[in-house]
Amino acid sequence: MILNVLTPTKKLVIDLEVEEVIVPAFAGELDILEGHAPLMSTLDTGIVRYREKGSSELQKIVISWGYLEVNPKAVNILSETAEDPQEIDLSRVTKAISETEKKLAEGDITIADIERYQRKLKRAQVRKEAVEGKAH
Repeated sequence: MILNVLTPTKKLVIDLEVEEVIVPAFAGELDILEGHAPLMSTLDTGIVRYREKGSSELQKIVISWGYLEVNPKAVNILSETAEDPQEIDLSRVTKAISETEKKLAEGDITIADIERYQRKLKRAQVRKEAVEGKAH
């Protein structure tokens, strides 16, 4: 099967032959293998893991929310953002986590700000997890 991972601004993976794709679907993780039933789903912020054809090693891509389409020939992921963990600057991520936690600790922010900071914190934590190799 073919894997495509796209964002509005870049094509991270195009026409890559894979044997398995594991995605952070909104309602839980999905493991997609050859012959999977057609499916559409929303994706949560998390780590997409995939195994290229003929390989035993899982590769990772960090995504923020998006959409998944599985058809008989391909797995297509359209995400707001997508990054190879090697592109991620760990010091910037650590700083973002610290700053966001401080903002959330402030008592004088709106509910909308709390939701925005919680999403930002989750993205940063997932990015850190991918870089540090803690994801499965």
